[in-house]
Amino acid sequence: MKWLTLSLLALAITGCGTPPNEVVKFGDGRLRAPTYVEATDYCKTQGTTARMLGRAPGETGVMFRCN
Repeated sequence: MKWLTLSLLALAITGCGTPPNEVVKFGDGRLRAPTYVEATDYCKTQGTTARMLGRAPGETGVMFRCN
């Protein structure tokens, strides 16, 4: 029983440590978002518009810049 409790606790802690899908900044000014809509919304909050640069590596979202 103790083993099961510890396993569930470890699983819960690991799940909480995983970052959610969100905008990721790269050093050269490019950004990655999971979707086009999230990229557009991110730039809107900064008062700019999103310029799409294409698909992110591994097709994990879209690459963009805020202009």
